[in-house]
Amino acid sequence: MANYKPIGKVIGAASAASGTTVHAKISTTSWGLMLIRATATFSNTILKSAAVAIWTAAALTTGVPTYTTFTDTSGIYGISTKAGAQIKLKVYSK
Repeated sequence: MANYKPIGKVIGAASAASGTTVHAKISTTSWGLMLIRATATFSNTILKSAAVAIWTAAALTTGVPTYTTFTDTSGIYGISTKAGAQIKLKVYSK
């Protein structure tokens, strides 16, 4: 089995904390996976201990999510997915 090396892309702390979308051109390897780290917010409020539902490909968001995860006490969550795959996210909080 061949070894694969992820190719990193640095996004500055100011950009990550601004809440705006950051567009970045990244390269992929045959590994084909990426890690997404995000903070769940709504109206400038961090959603602590919220549920995050993830649907992949053409799955309808009215059905059972493909994956489910939770935010921590800082509203941060992370998921890994195939590079280039379409995903849809919904965050549920009190």
